Amino acid sequence: MTPRVEIVIDELVVRGFSPAEARLAAAALESRLTTLASEGDGAPRAREEEYRRLPSVEAKSPVQAGEAVAGAVWDEVAR
Repeated sequence: MTPRVEIVIDELVVRGFSPAEARLAAAALESRLTTLASEGDGAPRAREEEYRRLPSVEAKSPVQAGEAVAGAVWDEVAR
């Protein structure tokens, strides 16, 4: 059986984008996380806390924002 990683994001706050751009950022986030998970070399570390809050990211486009958030999430999960 292939290991499965489930990441649940309870809240994604997007500032400075229209609703359509925010949806694009969320789609880019999901797409990039899927790619990172499929390319991952090691298993994510065990969860030790109820939640994790990550620092803000800045980007010039919705896609860049989604990809930056995905990178921050994966770095936190996989380190």
